[in-house]
Amino acid sequence: MGQLVGNPSPQFKWLKDGIPITELSTDPFYKIISAKHEDGGSYRCIAANKIGLILSEEIKITIAYMSVFKDQSERTISVKEGQAVILDLPEIDSTPPPDVTWQTDEGILPYRQKYVYSKNNQLIILATEKSDQKAYRARAVNSQEGREENSPFIILMVEEDDGKEIAPEIIIPPEDVQIVKGEPQTTLDCIANAQPLHELETLWFKDGISLESTGIRYSFKDMWNRSVILASANATYSGQYECRVSLRSGGFPTATASAAVAVLEKPRFFNSARPETLGDYGAPMSLPCDVLGIPKPNVTWYRNTEELDLADKRYVVQEDNSLLIRKLLITDSGMYQCFARNEAGESSLSTWLKVKTAQPVMEFGPKNMTVLDGNDATLGCRAAGAPVPNTTWIYNGEKEVETSSRVQILETGDLLIAAVRESDAGKYTCVRSNEAGEVRGSAHLQVLVRTQIIQPPVDTRVLLGQTATLQCKISSDPAVPYQLDWFRDKQLINPRGTHRIKILNDGTLEIEAVRATDVGHYTCAVRSPGGNETRSAKLSVIELPFSPTNVKAERLDTGTQRAVNVSWTPGFDGNSPIKKYIVQKREVPELVPPILGPIPDPLLNWVTELSNVSADQRWILLTNLKAAACYQFRVSAVNSVGEGPPSDPSNQVILPQEAPSGPPVGFVGSARSSSEIITQWQPPLEEHRNGQILGYIIRYRLYGYNESPWTIRNITNEAQRNYLIQDLITWKDYIVQIAAYNNKGVGVFTDGAKIKTKEGVPEAPPIIQRVDALNSTAIQIWWIPPDPQKINGINQGYKIQAWQWYTTRGNVEASMMTVHPNLLDPYAEQTAVMTDLQKFTEYNITVLCFTDPGDGEMSDFEYIKTMEDVPDEVANLQFDEISDRAVKVIWQPPKK
Repeated sequence: MGQLVGNPSPQFKWLKDGIPITELSTDPFYKIISAKHEDGGSYRCIAANKIGLILSEEIKITIAYMSVFKDQSERTISVKEGQAVILDLPEIDSTPPPDVTWQTDEGILPYRQKYVYSKNNQLIILATEKSDQKAYRARAVNSQEGREENSPFIILMVEEDDGKEIAPEIIIPPEDVQIVKGEPQTTLDCIANAQPLHELETLWFKDGISLESTGIRYSFKDMWNRSVILASANATYSGQYECRVSLRSGGFPTATASAAVAVLEKPRFFNSARPETLGDYGAPMSLPCDVLGIPKPNVTWYRNTEELDLADKRYVVQEDNSLLIRKLLITDSGMYQCFARNEAGESSLSTWLKVKTAQPVMEFGPKNMTVLDGNDATLGCRAAGAPVPNTTWIYNGEKEVETSSRVQILETGDLLIAAVRESDAGKYTCVRSNEAGEVRGSAHLQVLVRTQIIQPPVDTRVLLGQTATLQCKISSDPAVPYQLDWFRDKQLINPRGTHRIKILNDGTLEIEAVRATDVGHYTCAVRSPGGNETRSAKLSVIELPFSPTNVKAERLDTGTQRAVNVSWTPGFDGNSPIKKYIVQKREVPELVPPILGPIPDPLLNWVTELSNVSADQRWILLTNLKAAACYQFRVSAVNSVGEGPPSDPSNQVILPQEAPSGPPVGFVGSARSSSEIITQWQPPLEEHRNGQILGYIIRYRLYGYNESPWTIRNITNEAQRNYLIQDLITWKDYIVQIAAYNNKGVGVFTDGAKIKTKEGVPEAPPIIQRVDALNSTAIQIWWIPPDPQKINGINQGYKIQAWQWYTTRGNVEASMMTVHPNLLDPYAEQTAVMTDLQKFTEYNITVLCFTDPGDGEMSDFEYIKTMEDVPDEVANLQFDEISDRAVKVIWQPPKK
C-alpha cells in the first residue's frame, strides 16, 4: 500500500522490480489476492500531479513456501571414536528458512554438551562414542506456511579408537558477518571438539578484550558458550570477534578462530527536506542531501522520477551529495528526489523546486560624490529582479565603462574605482536589465586634488649620542598652501629654542646627540585647504642595558653541598631586548667584616662563570665551585649594543669544608732495603683540598692479597713529604697508596703503586742427603734445595765446601766449588762431583745457597774420606856403605 497527499490530488502507478504493473489511477492501494510464490519481489509507487512526479522507497514482499527435501536417499558416513562429525541438513527450498530439529528413532536428541546445532542447521556430534552409532534425520518446519518435512536418514558408523586425550580443535569457526543496525539478533558459532569433552572451555573476545568487558549486549545459546548471540547491534558492535578454546586440565595449546563483524546502517538524513524550494531564475541552486550510513551510501538524484542526466554540465553532484544546478531555467521546476542506498537499505528526500522571475527595481542607486584623489570611490547600483539583472555602467552618457585592475563592477552592481584620479571625474550612469525589463540611475563624481603626506615618519631606533632623522615628505597642489608642524608627545616642537633640533626644508626632523629625554612619539601634522593629515612614529634611544639589581646568592643544602643559586632582578634593557646574561664570580680570602666595606676590585679578579645565560632566566644554579671557599657573584646584561655594567657584588657565600676530592700529587716510592720502602709526594691540587690539609694516611699491603687488611700509617705533620715504611717482608711486591685528610675526613687515595722490597740472603740451608767417595780424589754430593719461601731472592746457585780439621785452627776450607741451580726443576734434589781432593783424606762437606746480596746459611757438616791410593814416591833415597858385595839403602817415607 502507498499513501501520499498533494494539491491537486495525486494519481498513483505501481512498479514491480522496476516494471510498471498498473496505470495511473486515483486508487492508492495495490491488492494481491491469493499470493503466489512469484508475487515476491520489489514494489514501488509513483505519485503524480501537475506539479510533478515522486517515487516511493522500495517495499520488499516475501511469499512463504516450503518444498520437500530434494534428495530422499539414505547415506552413511563414518567417524573415528572421539572425533567430531558434522551432519549437513539435506537441501530443501524454504522461505523463510525452516526451523530444524534433529532426531533418531528414539526421538528428539536430548539437550547435552555433545550435540550442537550450528546456525546453518547442521548437527555436530562431539567426542563420538560407540553408542552414537545410529540413524539420524532432520525435521524442518516452515512456521509461516504451517508445513513440515522429514529428511531421509543419515547412518553414522563409529570406528573404535584407543580413547586417548584429543587436543582442542575448532570444528565450526565463526564466520565474517554483516549486520544491519537494529536487527534483533545475530549468531556467531565456535564449535570445538576435544577429549575429555567435559574439560572443554570456550572464551570469547572482541578486539582482544574479554566480551563481558566490552559493554555490548550479548547472550549465549547454551551453557557451553559455543554460540554467542549479538542483540540490537549498533556501530560499536563492529570489530574482530575471537573464540579461544582450551582444556581446563591443560596439556594442549589453546585453539583460536576469529571473524570480522561489520554493522551496517541504513542511510538517514541529517535534516528533513523543505516541501518547497524557491529559486531565482538564472541563479545557482544547491539542493541538500546530507546523508549518513554504513557503508557510505551511494546517492542518485531524480527529477519527476527520472534519473538526472549528469552529462548535462548544469547539474553537479558535489562531495556532500548535494545537487548543484549552476543556472536555473524556468524548465527546472519540478519534484527533486535524493535516493541514498547501501547494503542496509535505502532512504529518500524530496522537495518541490519553483523558479521565479521579476522586473528589476532600483533599491540603491548612484549618488553624487566628491573624493580626494588617491581614495577609493564606490558608486552604488543595487537592483532586485529575477532573473538577477545584468549591470552596465556608462561614462558621460556615451562610453561604456571598461573594467580593469583599478575599475571593477562588483557582484552587487556597484562600481568601484580604486585610487581615484582627476581624469575619473564625470557623469556615471548605471543600467540594470533582465528579460522582464530594465532600470537606470546616474550620478556625478568630482575629484579633489589633496595635500597629503607621501613619505611619513617611521619608527626609528638610534644609538645613544647619534643623530636621529624622521622624514615627512608632502605632496600638494602648488597653488594650495599648507603648514607643517612637528609634535613630540603632543607638545609642539620649536626648533628655535635649541641647536640640537632642526626642521629641514623637505619637512625632515633632525635631532643631534640623541639622549634619553628625546624618547617619545613624534607626529608630523600638515594643514591645508586640500586636506589635513597627521602621521606618527616612535623614536627609541638604544643604549647599553642597566645593571641587574638585587643580586642574591644562596647556598642550597644538596648532596654535593657545592650548589649556589644566584638570582637577580633585570634592569632597564636600554630599549633593545636583552640577548643574554653574564654571571661572574670571585673568591674572597675570608669573610670581610662589614666595617671594612667591600674589597676593592683590583685586589680580587672576577672570573666569568657563565657567559650565555638565557635572557628569560632570573636565576642560575652554579655547581662548579670549590669547597671551603668564600664567594661573591655579580651579573651583567647584554643587548644588541653590547655588555652593560656589572651589578653590585652579591652577598658572600661560604661553602662548607669537604673531605679532599683529589689525591696527593706525584706519589712515588722505591725499595731502600729488603724490608724498607721510601715514599714521596706533594699535596693535592688546590681545587681538591676543600679545606686545610691536616695530614696524610699511607696504607699498604702485599700485592695480590686483596682480601688482606691494609696496614695504616697516619702522618700528622701536614708539611711532611716523605715516609719510610719499615718491617716489610723481603723480596715481596707491595701496593702502597696515600690520601690527604682535613677536618671533614679522608680524601681520595692515589692509584696503588706497586713496589718490591730488595733481595736478602737465604735464611735456610740446603739439606745434604748423602756424600759418597768416587775415588781417591773425587766425591759426589746429593742435596735438597732450601725452602723456596726462605731464599729471599733469586737463587744464584750453590757453594759446596770441603773442610779439614786442624787441632790448632779448627775447620779450614780445603776446597770450594759453585753449582748453578736446576733451571728446569729448581726444587728437585741436585747432585755434583767435587774433584782435585787429597787422597785418602778426611773432609767435612757443607752446601749453602746464595743470592745477589750474599751467602745464606750453611748446611750441617757431612763427614767423608777419600779412597786409598798407591803411595807417592819415597823421599830422599840414598846409598851408603857401598862394597862389592853389599850396599846400604837409606830413604824416608813418602810425603803422602
